[in-house]
Amino acid sequence: MDKTPLIFDIQRSSFVDGPGIRTVVFFKGCPLQCIWCHNPESQLVNCEILWYKDLCTACDTCFTVCKHNAVHPGNGRYKIDKPKCTACGDCANACDHNALKMAGRAYAVGSLVNIILKDKTYYNTSGGGVTFSGGEPLMFMDFLSIVCKKLRDENIDIAVQTSGYFNFDQFEKYISQYISTIYFDLKLIDHPLHKKFTGQSNNLILENLKKLFSPKKHKIFVRTPMVPGITDTPQNLGNISEIISKLDHDGFEKLIFNDSYHKKEMALGRKF
Repeated sequence: MDKTPLIFDIQRSSFVDGPGIRTVVFFKGCPLQCIWCHNPESQLVNCEILWYKDLCTACDTCFTVCKHNAVHPGNGRYKIDKPKCTACGDCANACDHNALKMAGRAYAVGSLVNIILKDKTYYNTSGGGVTFSGGEPLMFMDFLSIVCKKLRDENIDIAVQTSGYFNFDQFEKYISQYISTIYFDLKLIDHPLHKKFTGQSNNLILENLKKLFSPKKHKIFVRTPMVPGITDTPQNLGNISEIISKLDHDGFEKLIFNDSYHKKEMALGRKF
């Protein structure tokens, strides 16, 4: 099995990521680098430290506990010396003000399954289940398939949110049999614009969307984030409508644009 992937968040009792009450598991790592991503901490596969300057009191506890001299004293500049930082988490654990936070934690299969099963009663009574999101959960099919098998043995409904950028043959082999629902992001149809704003061609995404309906094995919802001036243009939405009108999809969702990514990018030290 591949190296255990990192999880950057687990949200229990969600009502917005599929039917019923759900637990949403966010995998860390994505093949796309969308400039508007509202979870930029999900893009890289490695663990990262976020520093929120507005919460920092400059107490220098983090500076004291860091064994790698990777924390700058005071709050006059960005707190973390990223080349020196090993993301060990000592500084975040020592911070009493939530100014430093870890993004990324490895879970053994059994530990992750046990967390998900804590709310099994709620899934059963509400028609809910678990939704794997990210990042891109289908980057980690070996690990995910083992988790999915254990959950299906417990009759847990499983949904996947995907960017559409994945290996379809591996998906068919490892994942397809366990899941009921796919939330498929279709961001931009224009090829140069997709490359410009996500860092990748959309050829594979469009191919995978077509394959998911040939034949259709799951409920499939197509989603588009409404990014002002980029994805929400009449041209792009018209192109998306033309494509999905030929598919037996179960719904089209326009996702409200979330501009909170600016603050997170500053906390990650990507913008100043």
